[in-house]
Amino acid sequence: MAGKSTKKRTMACKICKKIYFDAACPQHGDSHMSDDWFGFLIINDTENSVIAKTSGIKESGRYAIKVR
Repeated sequence: MAGKSTKKRTMACKICKKIYFDAACPQHGDSHMSDDWFGFLIINDTENSVIAKTSGIKESGRYAIKVR
């Protein structure tokens, strides 16, 4: 017996690279979302993160490294 899957779909915005679960990017909309992404960063403190500054990330969250 096959049941309905409860797995959430992870999508990344092609523009800002932020990862969302079953939702569209609030800034760029659904048309810029892709499920073809690779690797991710979790940024908690943008003020003190060298990676956030190097990547140009100004908001905390989950970000894809590469989005196709």
